[in-house]
Amino acid sequence: MKNKNRVIHFIGIGGIGMSGIAEVLHNMGYIVKGSDLKETHITKHLEEIGIKVFIGHRKENVENADVIVYSNAIPEENPEIIEARKKQIPIIPRAEMLNELLRIKRGIGISGTHGKTTTTSMTSFILNDAKYDPTMIIGGILKNIKSNAKLGKGEFLVYEACEAFGSIDYFSSGEIVCITNIDDDHLEYYKTMDNLINTFLNFINRIPFYGFAVLNGDDKNIRLLVPNIRKNFYLFGIKNKDVHFYGYDIKMDGFITRFKVNFKDKYLGEFTLNLPGIHNVYNSLAAIAISYNLGVDVETIRRALYNFVNAKRRFEFIGEVNNIFVVDDYAHHPTEIEATIDAANQLKNGKIKRVVVIFQPHLFSRTQLHYVNFGLSLMKSDYVILNEIYPAREEPIPGVTSALIEDVFKRHDYKNYFYAKSFDSVIKKSLEIAKEGDLFITMGAGDVNTLGPLLLQEFKKLVKV
Repeated sequence: MKNKNRVIHFIGIGGIGMSGIAEVLHNMGYIVKGSDLKETHITKHLEEIGIKVFIGHRKENVENADVIVYSNAIPEENPEIIEARKKQIPIIPRAEMLNELLRIKRGIGISGTHGKTTTTSMTSFILNDAKYDPTMIIGGILKNIKSNAKLGKGEFLVYEACEAFGSIDYFSSGEIVCITNIDDDHLEYYKTMDNLINTFLNFINRIPFYGFAVLNGDDKNIRLLVPNIRKNFYLFGIKNKDVHFYGYDIKMDGFITRFKVNFKDKYLGEFTLNLPGIHNVYNSLAAIAISYNLGVDVETIRRALYNFVNAKRRFEFIGEVNNIFVVDDYAHHPTEIEATIDAANQLKNGKIKRVVVIFQPHLFSRTQLHYVNFGLSLMKSDYVILNEIYPAREEPIPGVTSALIEDVFKRHDYKNYFYAKSFDSVIKKSLEIAKEGDLFITMGAGDVNTLGPLLLQEFKKLVKV
């Protein structure tokens, strides 16, 4: 990592994980370039800061590259991968490049099935307020820096340690590890829950002796790990009082959440989030535990959490027109969907009277594995507009469509839904059913987020709803 004249080429540079690493390396002085299939707000941002981005994958793009970094979404037959192999240019996965950064910074790795991006964002926000000036690599756009990455002058690197495709195995862990929860995602790779759980255990046990782990003490799968953890750790939670950081007396009022925290037998005080949902109490408890054990004073933590604005696509308020509200959320696993809908339902005490979810499943394999729980989670909303599966990197699986989720609705006699196979159909149905007091949530990890602004434009046309 010392020769900064070296050229680093990213294949799939527009990905949220890839772009963050690319931006940090660029800011460190390396020559960074990359390619992606289409132009996005992320590729535009990279170009604005001076990174060359090629739209489309061509073998010519790797010219002059000293090393190639690729994302898991890139197939082996990609022409740039083929050309790099032909020219014997080193090719490494994104996670390995991120691990290289951990050699020069004190790593704080946030992992787990749900809540990684919010917890990483909260922790980064607190440490930044505390003048630690951390480097940040986040799986979402943090609004206060208008990016998913920032090169800080401080000694810490706060990063999102994703477990997909075994990426977490590349990380040396760094000094601090947080596991938000362990749920049944990415089993197309891990095959069994035991394999997935052991991956997280190994990640924790790679912490150096002077480091520590912060773990969700209410999560049953994390509890299974505890007897086999060989390093220092702190548990957080709201259900089991035997945890080190215990949240209690939780009160919700619209978008505002208040709760008290004890560290062991010491009262740390009351904290306020301008975010709804129990899941965000868990995320903030993790960030509190990390920051407090790094020596950040409680008042700084409290102030930072109060001022915290969540990353994009995490219950992000898009707008309101004619007393119809639109929010966007990245939830794409049944547990996340349930948590998001629960948070939305907690808002139904004033202007908001009904929760309408526009759900776009992400990946054929995930839909095949979870379609029953997708249906059960979605039925917690007042109305569902079900869109077709966003394939991302996958080829279709015979018989796997959103109709599987529709069948769950039918079996449970849930009638408040519409199966919209195109975005045009989604918008048309939304206009048909919209009425004053509705909260529309565009939900999923695909391109469903593009619908929010379009819906607001259409809702303006409604004279009386």
